[in-house]
Amino acid sequence: MKIHIKKISSILILSLMFVLNSCGTDDNLKITSPDAAFKLTEPEINSVYLNFGLPQNPALTVVWKDDLTGSSNYTIEMSLDEEFTNVISLGSTSIKEFTISVEDLNQAIRDAGVQNFKDISIFLRINSGSVLSNSVLYFVTTYPTNPPVITNPASGTPFVLSIANSGNTVLTVNWTDIVLNSDLNINVDYTVEAALGGSNFASPVSLGSVTNITTLPVTHATLNSVALGIGLTPGVAGNIDLRIKARNTNESSDVLVRTSSTLSIIVTPYSVTFPNLYFVGSATTPGWNNNNNNTPVFRNQNIPNNYVYTGYFNAGAFKLLEVRGQWQPQWGTNDNTTLAVNTGSGSDPGTFNVATAGYYTYSFTTAGQGGSFTVTPYTGSVATTYSTMGIIGAATANGWGSDTNMTQDVNNPHLWFITNVALTANEMKFRANANWSTNWGSSGSTQAYGTALFNSSNNISVQTAGTYDIWFNDLDGSYILLPQ
Repeated sequence: MKIHIKKISSILILSLMFVLNSCGTDDNLKITSPDAAFKLTEPEINSVYLNFGLPQNPALTVVWKDDLTGSSNYTIEMSLDEEFTNVISLGSTSIKEFTISVEDLNQAIRDAGVQNFKDISIFLRINSGSVLSNSVLYFVTTYPTNPPVITNPASGTPFVLSIANSGNTVLTVNWTDIVLNSDLNINVDYTVEAALGGSNFASPVSLGSVTNITTLPVTHATLNSVALGIGLTPGVAGNIDLRIKARNTNESSDVLVRTSSTLSIIVTPYSVTFPNLYFVGSATTPGWNNNNNNTPVFRNQNIPNNYVYTGYFNAGAFKLLEVRGQWQPQWGTNDNTTLAVNTGSGSDPGTFNVATAGYYTYSFTTAGQGGSFTVTPYTGSVATTYSTMGIIGAATANGWGSDTNMTQDVNNPHLWFITNVALTANEMKFRANANWSTNWGSSGSTQAYGTALFNSSNNISVQTAGTYDIWFNDLDGSYILLPQ
């Protein structure tokens, strides 16, 4: 029993000593709050990729703590070095958070004069007006905004074209682009476009395309085709505007387009006749038979080297021929963008491909032994389908008394034709259902092709008497008279 009492006494004595000791030091203990701070929060990830395909998306958001300044207005500052030698304001806010878009951050970095595009070091800090926060480092990958710059030819340079030199280079377009000397390692596709001077590129035509190089040679024939196609008159000097479009694609298949400033040259073209073109292939009515009443591609009455066709296509492929019954000259495409031709001494080009059957509008613009084309789905295929279509007028054998009926295409109910019909040099119209309420007249074409206007009071002029195959498209009024 004495042993237990001794143990308890020892514990009580030790406890009392601890209490007394604690009481002795109580005056030295203080409970303190953290120091007031003005601090920008460090990001979990400091690498930022700016996607030009999402320009209005947030690029980054910065958040800060301010228990120090009491400010109600903060400026977000950027610099390319940690010392903030040159300060760039990204914006201001009254709250302790700031978000900047992809487009705005990219432009701010480009405006700062940065020449590279990948892993650019930027430093951000917050300015309360009287106190600066700490700075935070970000590594940013940007995208180009500066366009290519044309260095040749000089503005106002005259070019007189010659059919004798049709295959020779007459114009070399050169340009510079900082992207090609950058660290982005991307492919840039360049297209040199031409348009009638002062037209603001309302109807641009391609002079040619290249990838990752900054020069494009243009022959007399190509420039002549383009000049005539945009409306210049043979033998008369006219103004052509040039520009360069640079395109690159990111991993999300977004396409960035940068367009150079416009440069004008003076071109005198020579006279040349453009051939008619005819369809051949499984996507079209004649199939792969090159002499099967092959459907012609209608002609633009204002642009002699522009061919436009709106109609039904089967799922399949097709090409274009210049002469029915001959496989060359043969037009196609090797890249699904530009035109290629085998004039008879080279290799045949690839096909135009139609993945899904339906109505489409194809527009082909030839330029020398090349050119460009576009294809768009046609949404007007629910237009009225007529029971009959005919030609009528003083140029026809029946005069204005009755129609000479046309044949309806087996695949396209809006396409009509008549073969080996005799016409005199006079006037005519197209008429549906033998009714004057559904007729098509002239829109002013002086060619053997053009666009007829619905219920026009003007008649279509037949310039030369002869035997013709006549084709008419009631979807868009296109027509063509093919002399036999």
